[in-house]
Amino acid sequence: MSNIVKAILAVACLSIVWAAESSRTVMPAEQQKAIEKAVLQTHAKIAEAEKSMDTEKFFTYIPDFDKGLIIQDGVLFKTRQEALNTVRAGFERVSKLERAYDETYVTVLSPEAALLSTKGTSSVTLADGRTFSSPFAASMVFTLRDGQWKLLQGHYSIPNPR
Repeated sequence: MSNIVKAILAVACLSIVWAAESSRTVMPAEQQKAIEKAVLQTHAKIAEAEKSMDTEKFFTYIPDFDKGLIIQDGVLFKTRQEALNTVRAGFERVSKLERAYDETYVTVLSPEAALLSTKGTSSVTLADGRTFSSPFAASMVFTLRDGQWKLLQGHYSIPNPR
């Protein structure tokens, strides 16, 4: 590739980056911190509903948005109702569920959207007394709807053993 073509490509790339950066509005740090705090509070409420195995309360934080809301270990639940039915059925076989969160991060995407990424360990006790523990990782997109943060999309997985 000639030096002229390289220079044109470099100028084009720089122009695109500059245009993207100049059109981006900078969110005040206080607003960003308030969003992070609100998303973490909503996640804590979701985690508490999960721990108490309260399916109905858990799903109050998920809007009725039927476009592939939740992915769990490679399974795409295409509707909110499908995910709710699966979680409800799963909780019937569980007597205790605990998650220990090792790392949790919130990335504010806009005043109305944020990404929460987390990892930790799940411990499950089945109705027959068997217990299992495994690491997990999750990413969740939260959106502000009618003044409340809701879980718009969640992806939960168990990492492959190394």
